[in-house]
Amino acid sequence: MSNPWENPNQEPGENNEPHRMPQGMPTGPVTPPMGRRKGTWYAWTPLLIKYLISIAVSMIAVMGYTFVYISQHYEETVGAMQSQQDMLELSVSISERMLQYTTQLEGITALIVIPVILYMFHRDRKNEKMAGVIPNRKAPLWKYGAVIGIAAALCVGLNNLILISNISSYSAAYQQTSDSLYSAPFVMQLLCLGILVPISEELVFRGMMFKRMREQSGFGQAAFLSSLVFAILHGNMVQMLYAFATGMILCYVYEKYGSVKAPAVGHIVMNIISVAASRFGLFGWMMENNMRISVITILCGAFAAAMFVLIQRIDERPILPGGPEEKNTAVV
Repeated sequence: MSNPWENPNQEPGENNEPHRMPQGMPTGPVTPPMGRRKGTWYAWTPLLIKYLISIAVSMIAVMGYTFVYISQHYEETVGAMQSQQDMLELSVSISERMLQYTTQLEGITALIVIPVILYMFHRDRKNEKMAGVIPNRKAPLWKYGAVIGIAAALCVGLNNLILISNISSYSAAYQQTSDSLYSAPFVMQLLCLGILVPISEELVFRGMMFKRMREQSGFGQAAFLSSLVFAILHGNMVQMLYAFATGMILCYVYEKYGSVKAPAVGHIVMNIISVAASRFGLFGWMMENNMRISVITILCGAFAAAMFVLIQRIDERPILPGGPEEKNTAVV
């Protein structure tokens, strides 16, 4: 049975083959042409929820830490209350001490965000099923090797380009963020920055924001807007450039693999490599020799391109009810 939605000029029941997108181009799920338009906040709600949770966690942590500090330094606090300047210095001191717990707070926030957004994600999929939306087919597990490969190559290659260009030295905000995140114990960095934070961010930015934008626009627009927001919210120029580039790739990975697990795996690989490389001085070792870092960067670019070609060849087109793919699957 042909699918008239793939070719608007073809009438249902015609025997000629439907028009198909070229291999490797994102096609998106098959949806009825008269879909209901969602409100303006439809795509932005998950992001708003994430940051409300983040603010709440930070406020509770600050209040708790302040209470403990005052109880342990009562006389000092009472003395500081006598002067506005002393009170300001005390507040700054408490804020600076809180920075050393940035990684732990990010992990706690992610632990709360993941189940909340996961519930919303599954509710969206249920609504799609009830509306008759045919989702992209899911890539088999063995093809996830390409995701791991491109994620690792991009992580090392892009970080090398940042080091070679020396743009990180012009961003005080980036230096402060790095110092805060990497001040936590290594195991805590791996757990929070390497696993929990990537999962929560992929659910919010790819699983919900990109996916909801994709329902109402083409791949390019949805990927660009969601990646731009993802980049801007990192707060400094160095991370913005890195986040935008990786965000676009992760959107494409999600589109081709048909599952949010794919970009989540890629994001986890990137963050674990970044944490481990910072811990064991990998980037410093590469920077010691210009030829070394140049060759490694070129090899990373070539390997990432090869993995991209493999990902591009994945056929994500939906399996239509009664189509030849479904019949063959039923026979097997």
